[in-house]
Amino acid sequence: MVTKMYLTAYNVAQSLVWSAALVLSVRSIVENGGSLTSVYDDAGWFVRLGQCSAVMEVLHSLLGLVRSPVLTALMQWAGRTHAIMAVIHPIESLHGTTAAALMFLAWSMSEVIRYPSYALGANIPGWLNWLRYSAFIPLYPIGGSAEIWLMYHSLPTIDARVPYTISMPNAFNAAFYYPWFLRGLLYVYP
Repeated sequence: MVTKMYLTAYNVAQSLVWSAALVLSVRSIVENGGSLTSVYDDAGWFVRLGQCSAVMEVLHSLLGLVRSPVLTALMQWAGRTHAIMAVIHPIESLHGTTAAALMFLAWSMSEVIRYPSYALGANIPGWLNWLRYSAFIPLYPIGGSAEIWLMYHSLPTIDARVPYTISMPNAFNAAFYYPWFLRGLLYVYP
């Protein structure tokens, strides 16, 4: 009973966060005459909050609170969180792009369907259940393509800044070169 109440509260909270992200994204487009250039600045805080908070879904799976496979939850969370927090957020030139706005719209539209579906459980209305299993068909490729576009276009900046890189020598005698990691990721993404 406590687990069910907690999961319902979590899903309602995520529903509210992603609803705010969607409303702010749409409002940004409307107030800017159809321009997508301010969507990141206007809705970014809520998108980052919702996406970073989704780490709880990995924990839910790990603890057996939900039936989702741990690896699936981890890959979904890590892929999106890496895209928004490690690549897009630090590179301001990506914020005003059409790809950033489309990614925000695709993510927030999918989440305002998914989280209420989870919160309602067995009481989900038929139309919402239909959306849950149908809306991803256009939204997943839009969001994934936008993530790939943004990561690809981050490469010149990533090459110049070389962030998240661990150089040798160090105490662990190991190196990590983030620009190569990002290129490798692009080959297997999403």
